[in-house]
Amino acid sequence: MSKVSTDKEKIKDILTRGVHEIFTYKELEEKLLSGKQLHIKLGIDVTGPLIHLGHAVVQRKIRDFQELGHRVTLIIGDFTTLIGDHSDKVDMRDETNTHDIAENEKTYVEQFFKTVIPEQVEIRHNSEWLKPLDFNQIINLAKQFTVSQMLDRETFMLRYKANKPIGLDEFLYPLMQGYDSVVLKADVEMGGTDQTFNLLAGRKLMPAFNLKPQSAVVMKLLTGSDGRPMGKSLKNFIPVTASAIDMYGMVMSIVDEVIFDYFELSTRIPLEDIEKMKKEMNNGANPMIFKKMLAEEIVTFYHSTEDAKTAARVFEETVQNKEISEELFTQSTSTGSQTILDFIRKELGNKFSSGEIKRTISQGGLELNGNKVTEPNSVHKFIKGDIIKFGKRTFIRLE
Repeated sequence: MSKVSTDKEKIKDILTRGVHEIFTYKELEEKLLSGKQLHIKLGIDVTGPLIHLGHAVVQRKIRDFQELGHRVTLIIGDFTTLIGDHSDKVDMRDETNTHDIAENEKTYVEQFFKTVIPEQVEIRHNSEWLKPLDFNQIINLAKQFTVSQMLDRETFMLRYKANKPIGLDEFLYPLMQGYDSVVLKADVEMGGTDQTFNLLAGRKLMPAFNLKPQSAVVMKLLTGSDGRPMGKSLKNFIPVTASAIDMYGMVMSIVDEVIFDYFELSTRIPLEDIEKMKKEMNNGANPMIFKKMLAEEIVTFYHSTEDAKTAARVFEETVQNKEISEELFTQSTSTGSQTILDFIRKELGNKFSSGEIKRTISQGGLELNGNKVTEPNSVHKFIKGDIIKFGKRTFIRLE
C-alpha cells in the first residue's frame, strides 16, 4: 500500500482547483486528513474511441489523489453504455451495441493511462454485478428514488415540459451508476457537472446497504476551442492521443477567453501564478504569450519537453511564418491510380475515422499539389513527388 500523505496545502489545492462542488467539503477533508487510504471511483461509458482534454480534467484530479497515495478503480461501463447516460441530453439517446462498446474500449485504457498512474488503478466492468441482478433486486433499487426526484433533473424536466419522450430505462441509469458505488464500497466518486445527479445517486443508495455514503467531487467542465463545451459531436475537442505537433496547434487555436480555464483545469501551474498571468493579460499583454506557455505545458505532460519545444518551433514556422516544416511530412510509397478516399484511408486510417476523412475532403480540407480535391471518390494517379495536405497540419509526400 502506498504511503498516504496528509499534507494540508496539497489537500486544500485538491479540494479547490477546478472543483465546482463537493458533497461535502468538510466530510472529504476529514477523510483526507485521516491518513486512511481512500478508494476513488471513476466510471466511464465507452461511447466513442477517443478520450479528450475535457475527459482528462477529472482524470487529472484523480492523479492528484493518487499522488497523495490513494487507490483508484476505473469502471468500464460496458453494461451502462447499453442504456446510455442522458445527463447532458435533451433528446433520447441513440442506442449502442456490445460490438461498438468492445471496439471503443480497445484503446480507452491506454488513453486513460496517459493521464493517471497505472500502478494505482484497478479496472473493472460493471456488467460483472449489473448483469446478474434479478427483477426483484432492481425494484428494491428503484424504491430508493421517486419519480419527482428523477424529474428534478434539468434535462428530464426540459423534455417533460416540451412533451418529449423520456424512457423508463433512462431513470434506471443513475440507479446502476449508484449501485456501482455500493458494490465497490467507494469512498469518493468524481465526475463533471453533468454527472452531479449520478454521483449523488451513489451517495443516496449506499446508506440503504448499511454503507457510509461516498463523497462526490464535481469538477468544472472544460470549454472547447470555439468557446462551447468540449465534446466529440461539436468537433471542438483535443484528443489526448494527438501528436505533439497537432496537440500544440489545437491548443493554440482556442479562443483567448478560455486560456486561464485551461491553465487551471489542464495543467498544474500554481493558481497564484495563473492569477498573475491573468492580470498581465488584462493589463495589455499579448494573449499569444500565455497561449504558447499553455500549449507547451500540456504537450510536455502528454509527450515530453523536447516534443513540446519541437512543436512550438513547427507552429512558428507553419502558422506564424507560413512555412511547411519537415517534421510535418509523412513519407509514403503509395503510388498508382486509386480514389482519394482509399488513399487517405490507407495512409491516415489509424488517426481518423472514415466519416471524418470523407467530411474533411468534402468540405475542402484536402489539397493535392496545392489544388483542392472535394470529391472523395475521384480517382487520381499518384506519382513520386506528389504532396497531399489533409486538414491543417497533416502532409504526405510520395517517394
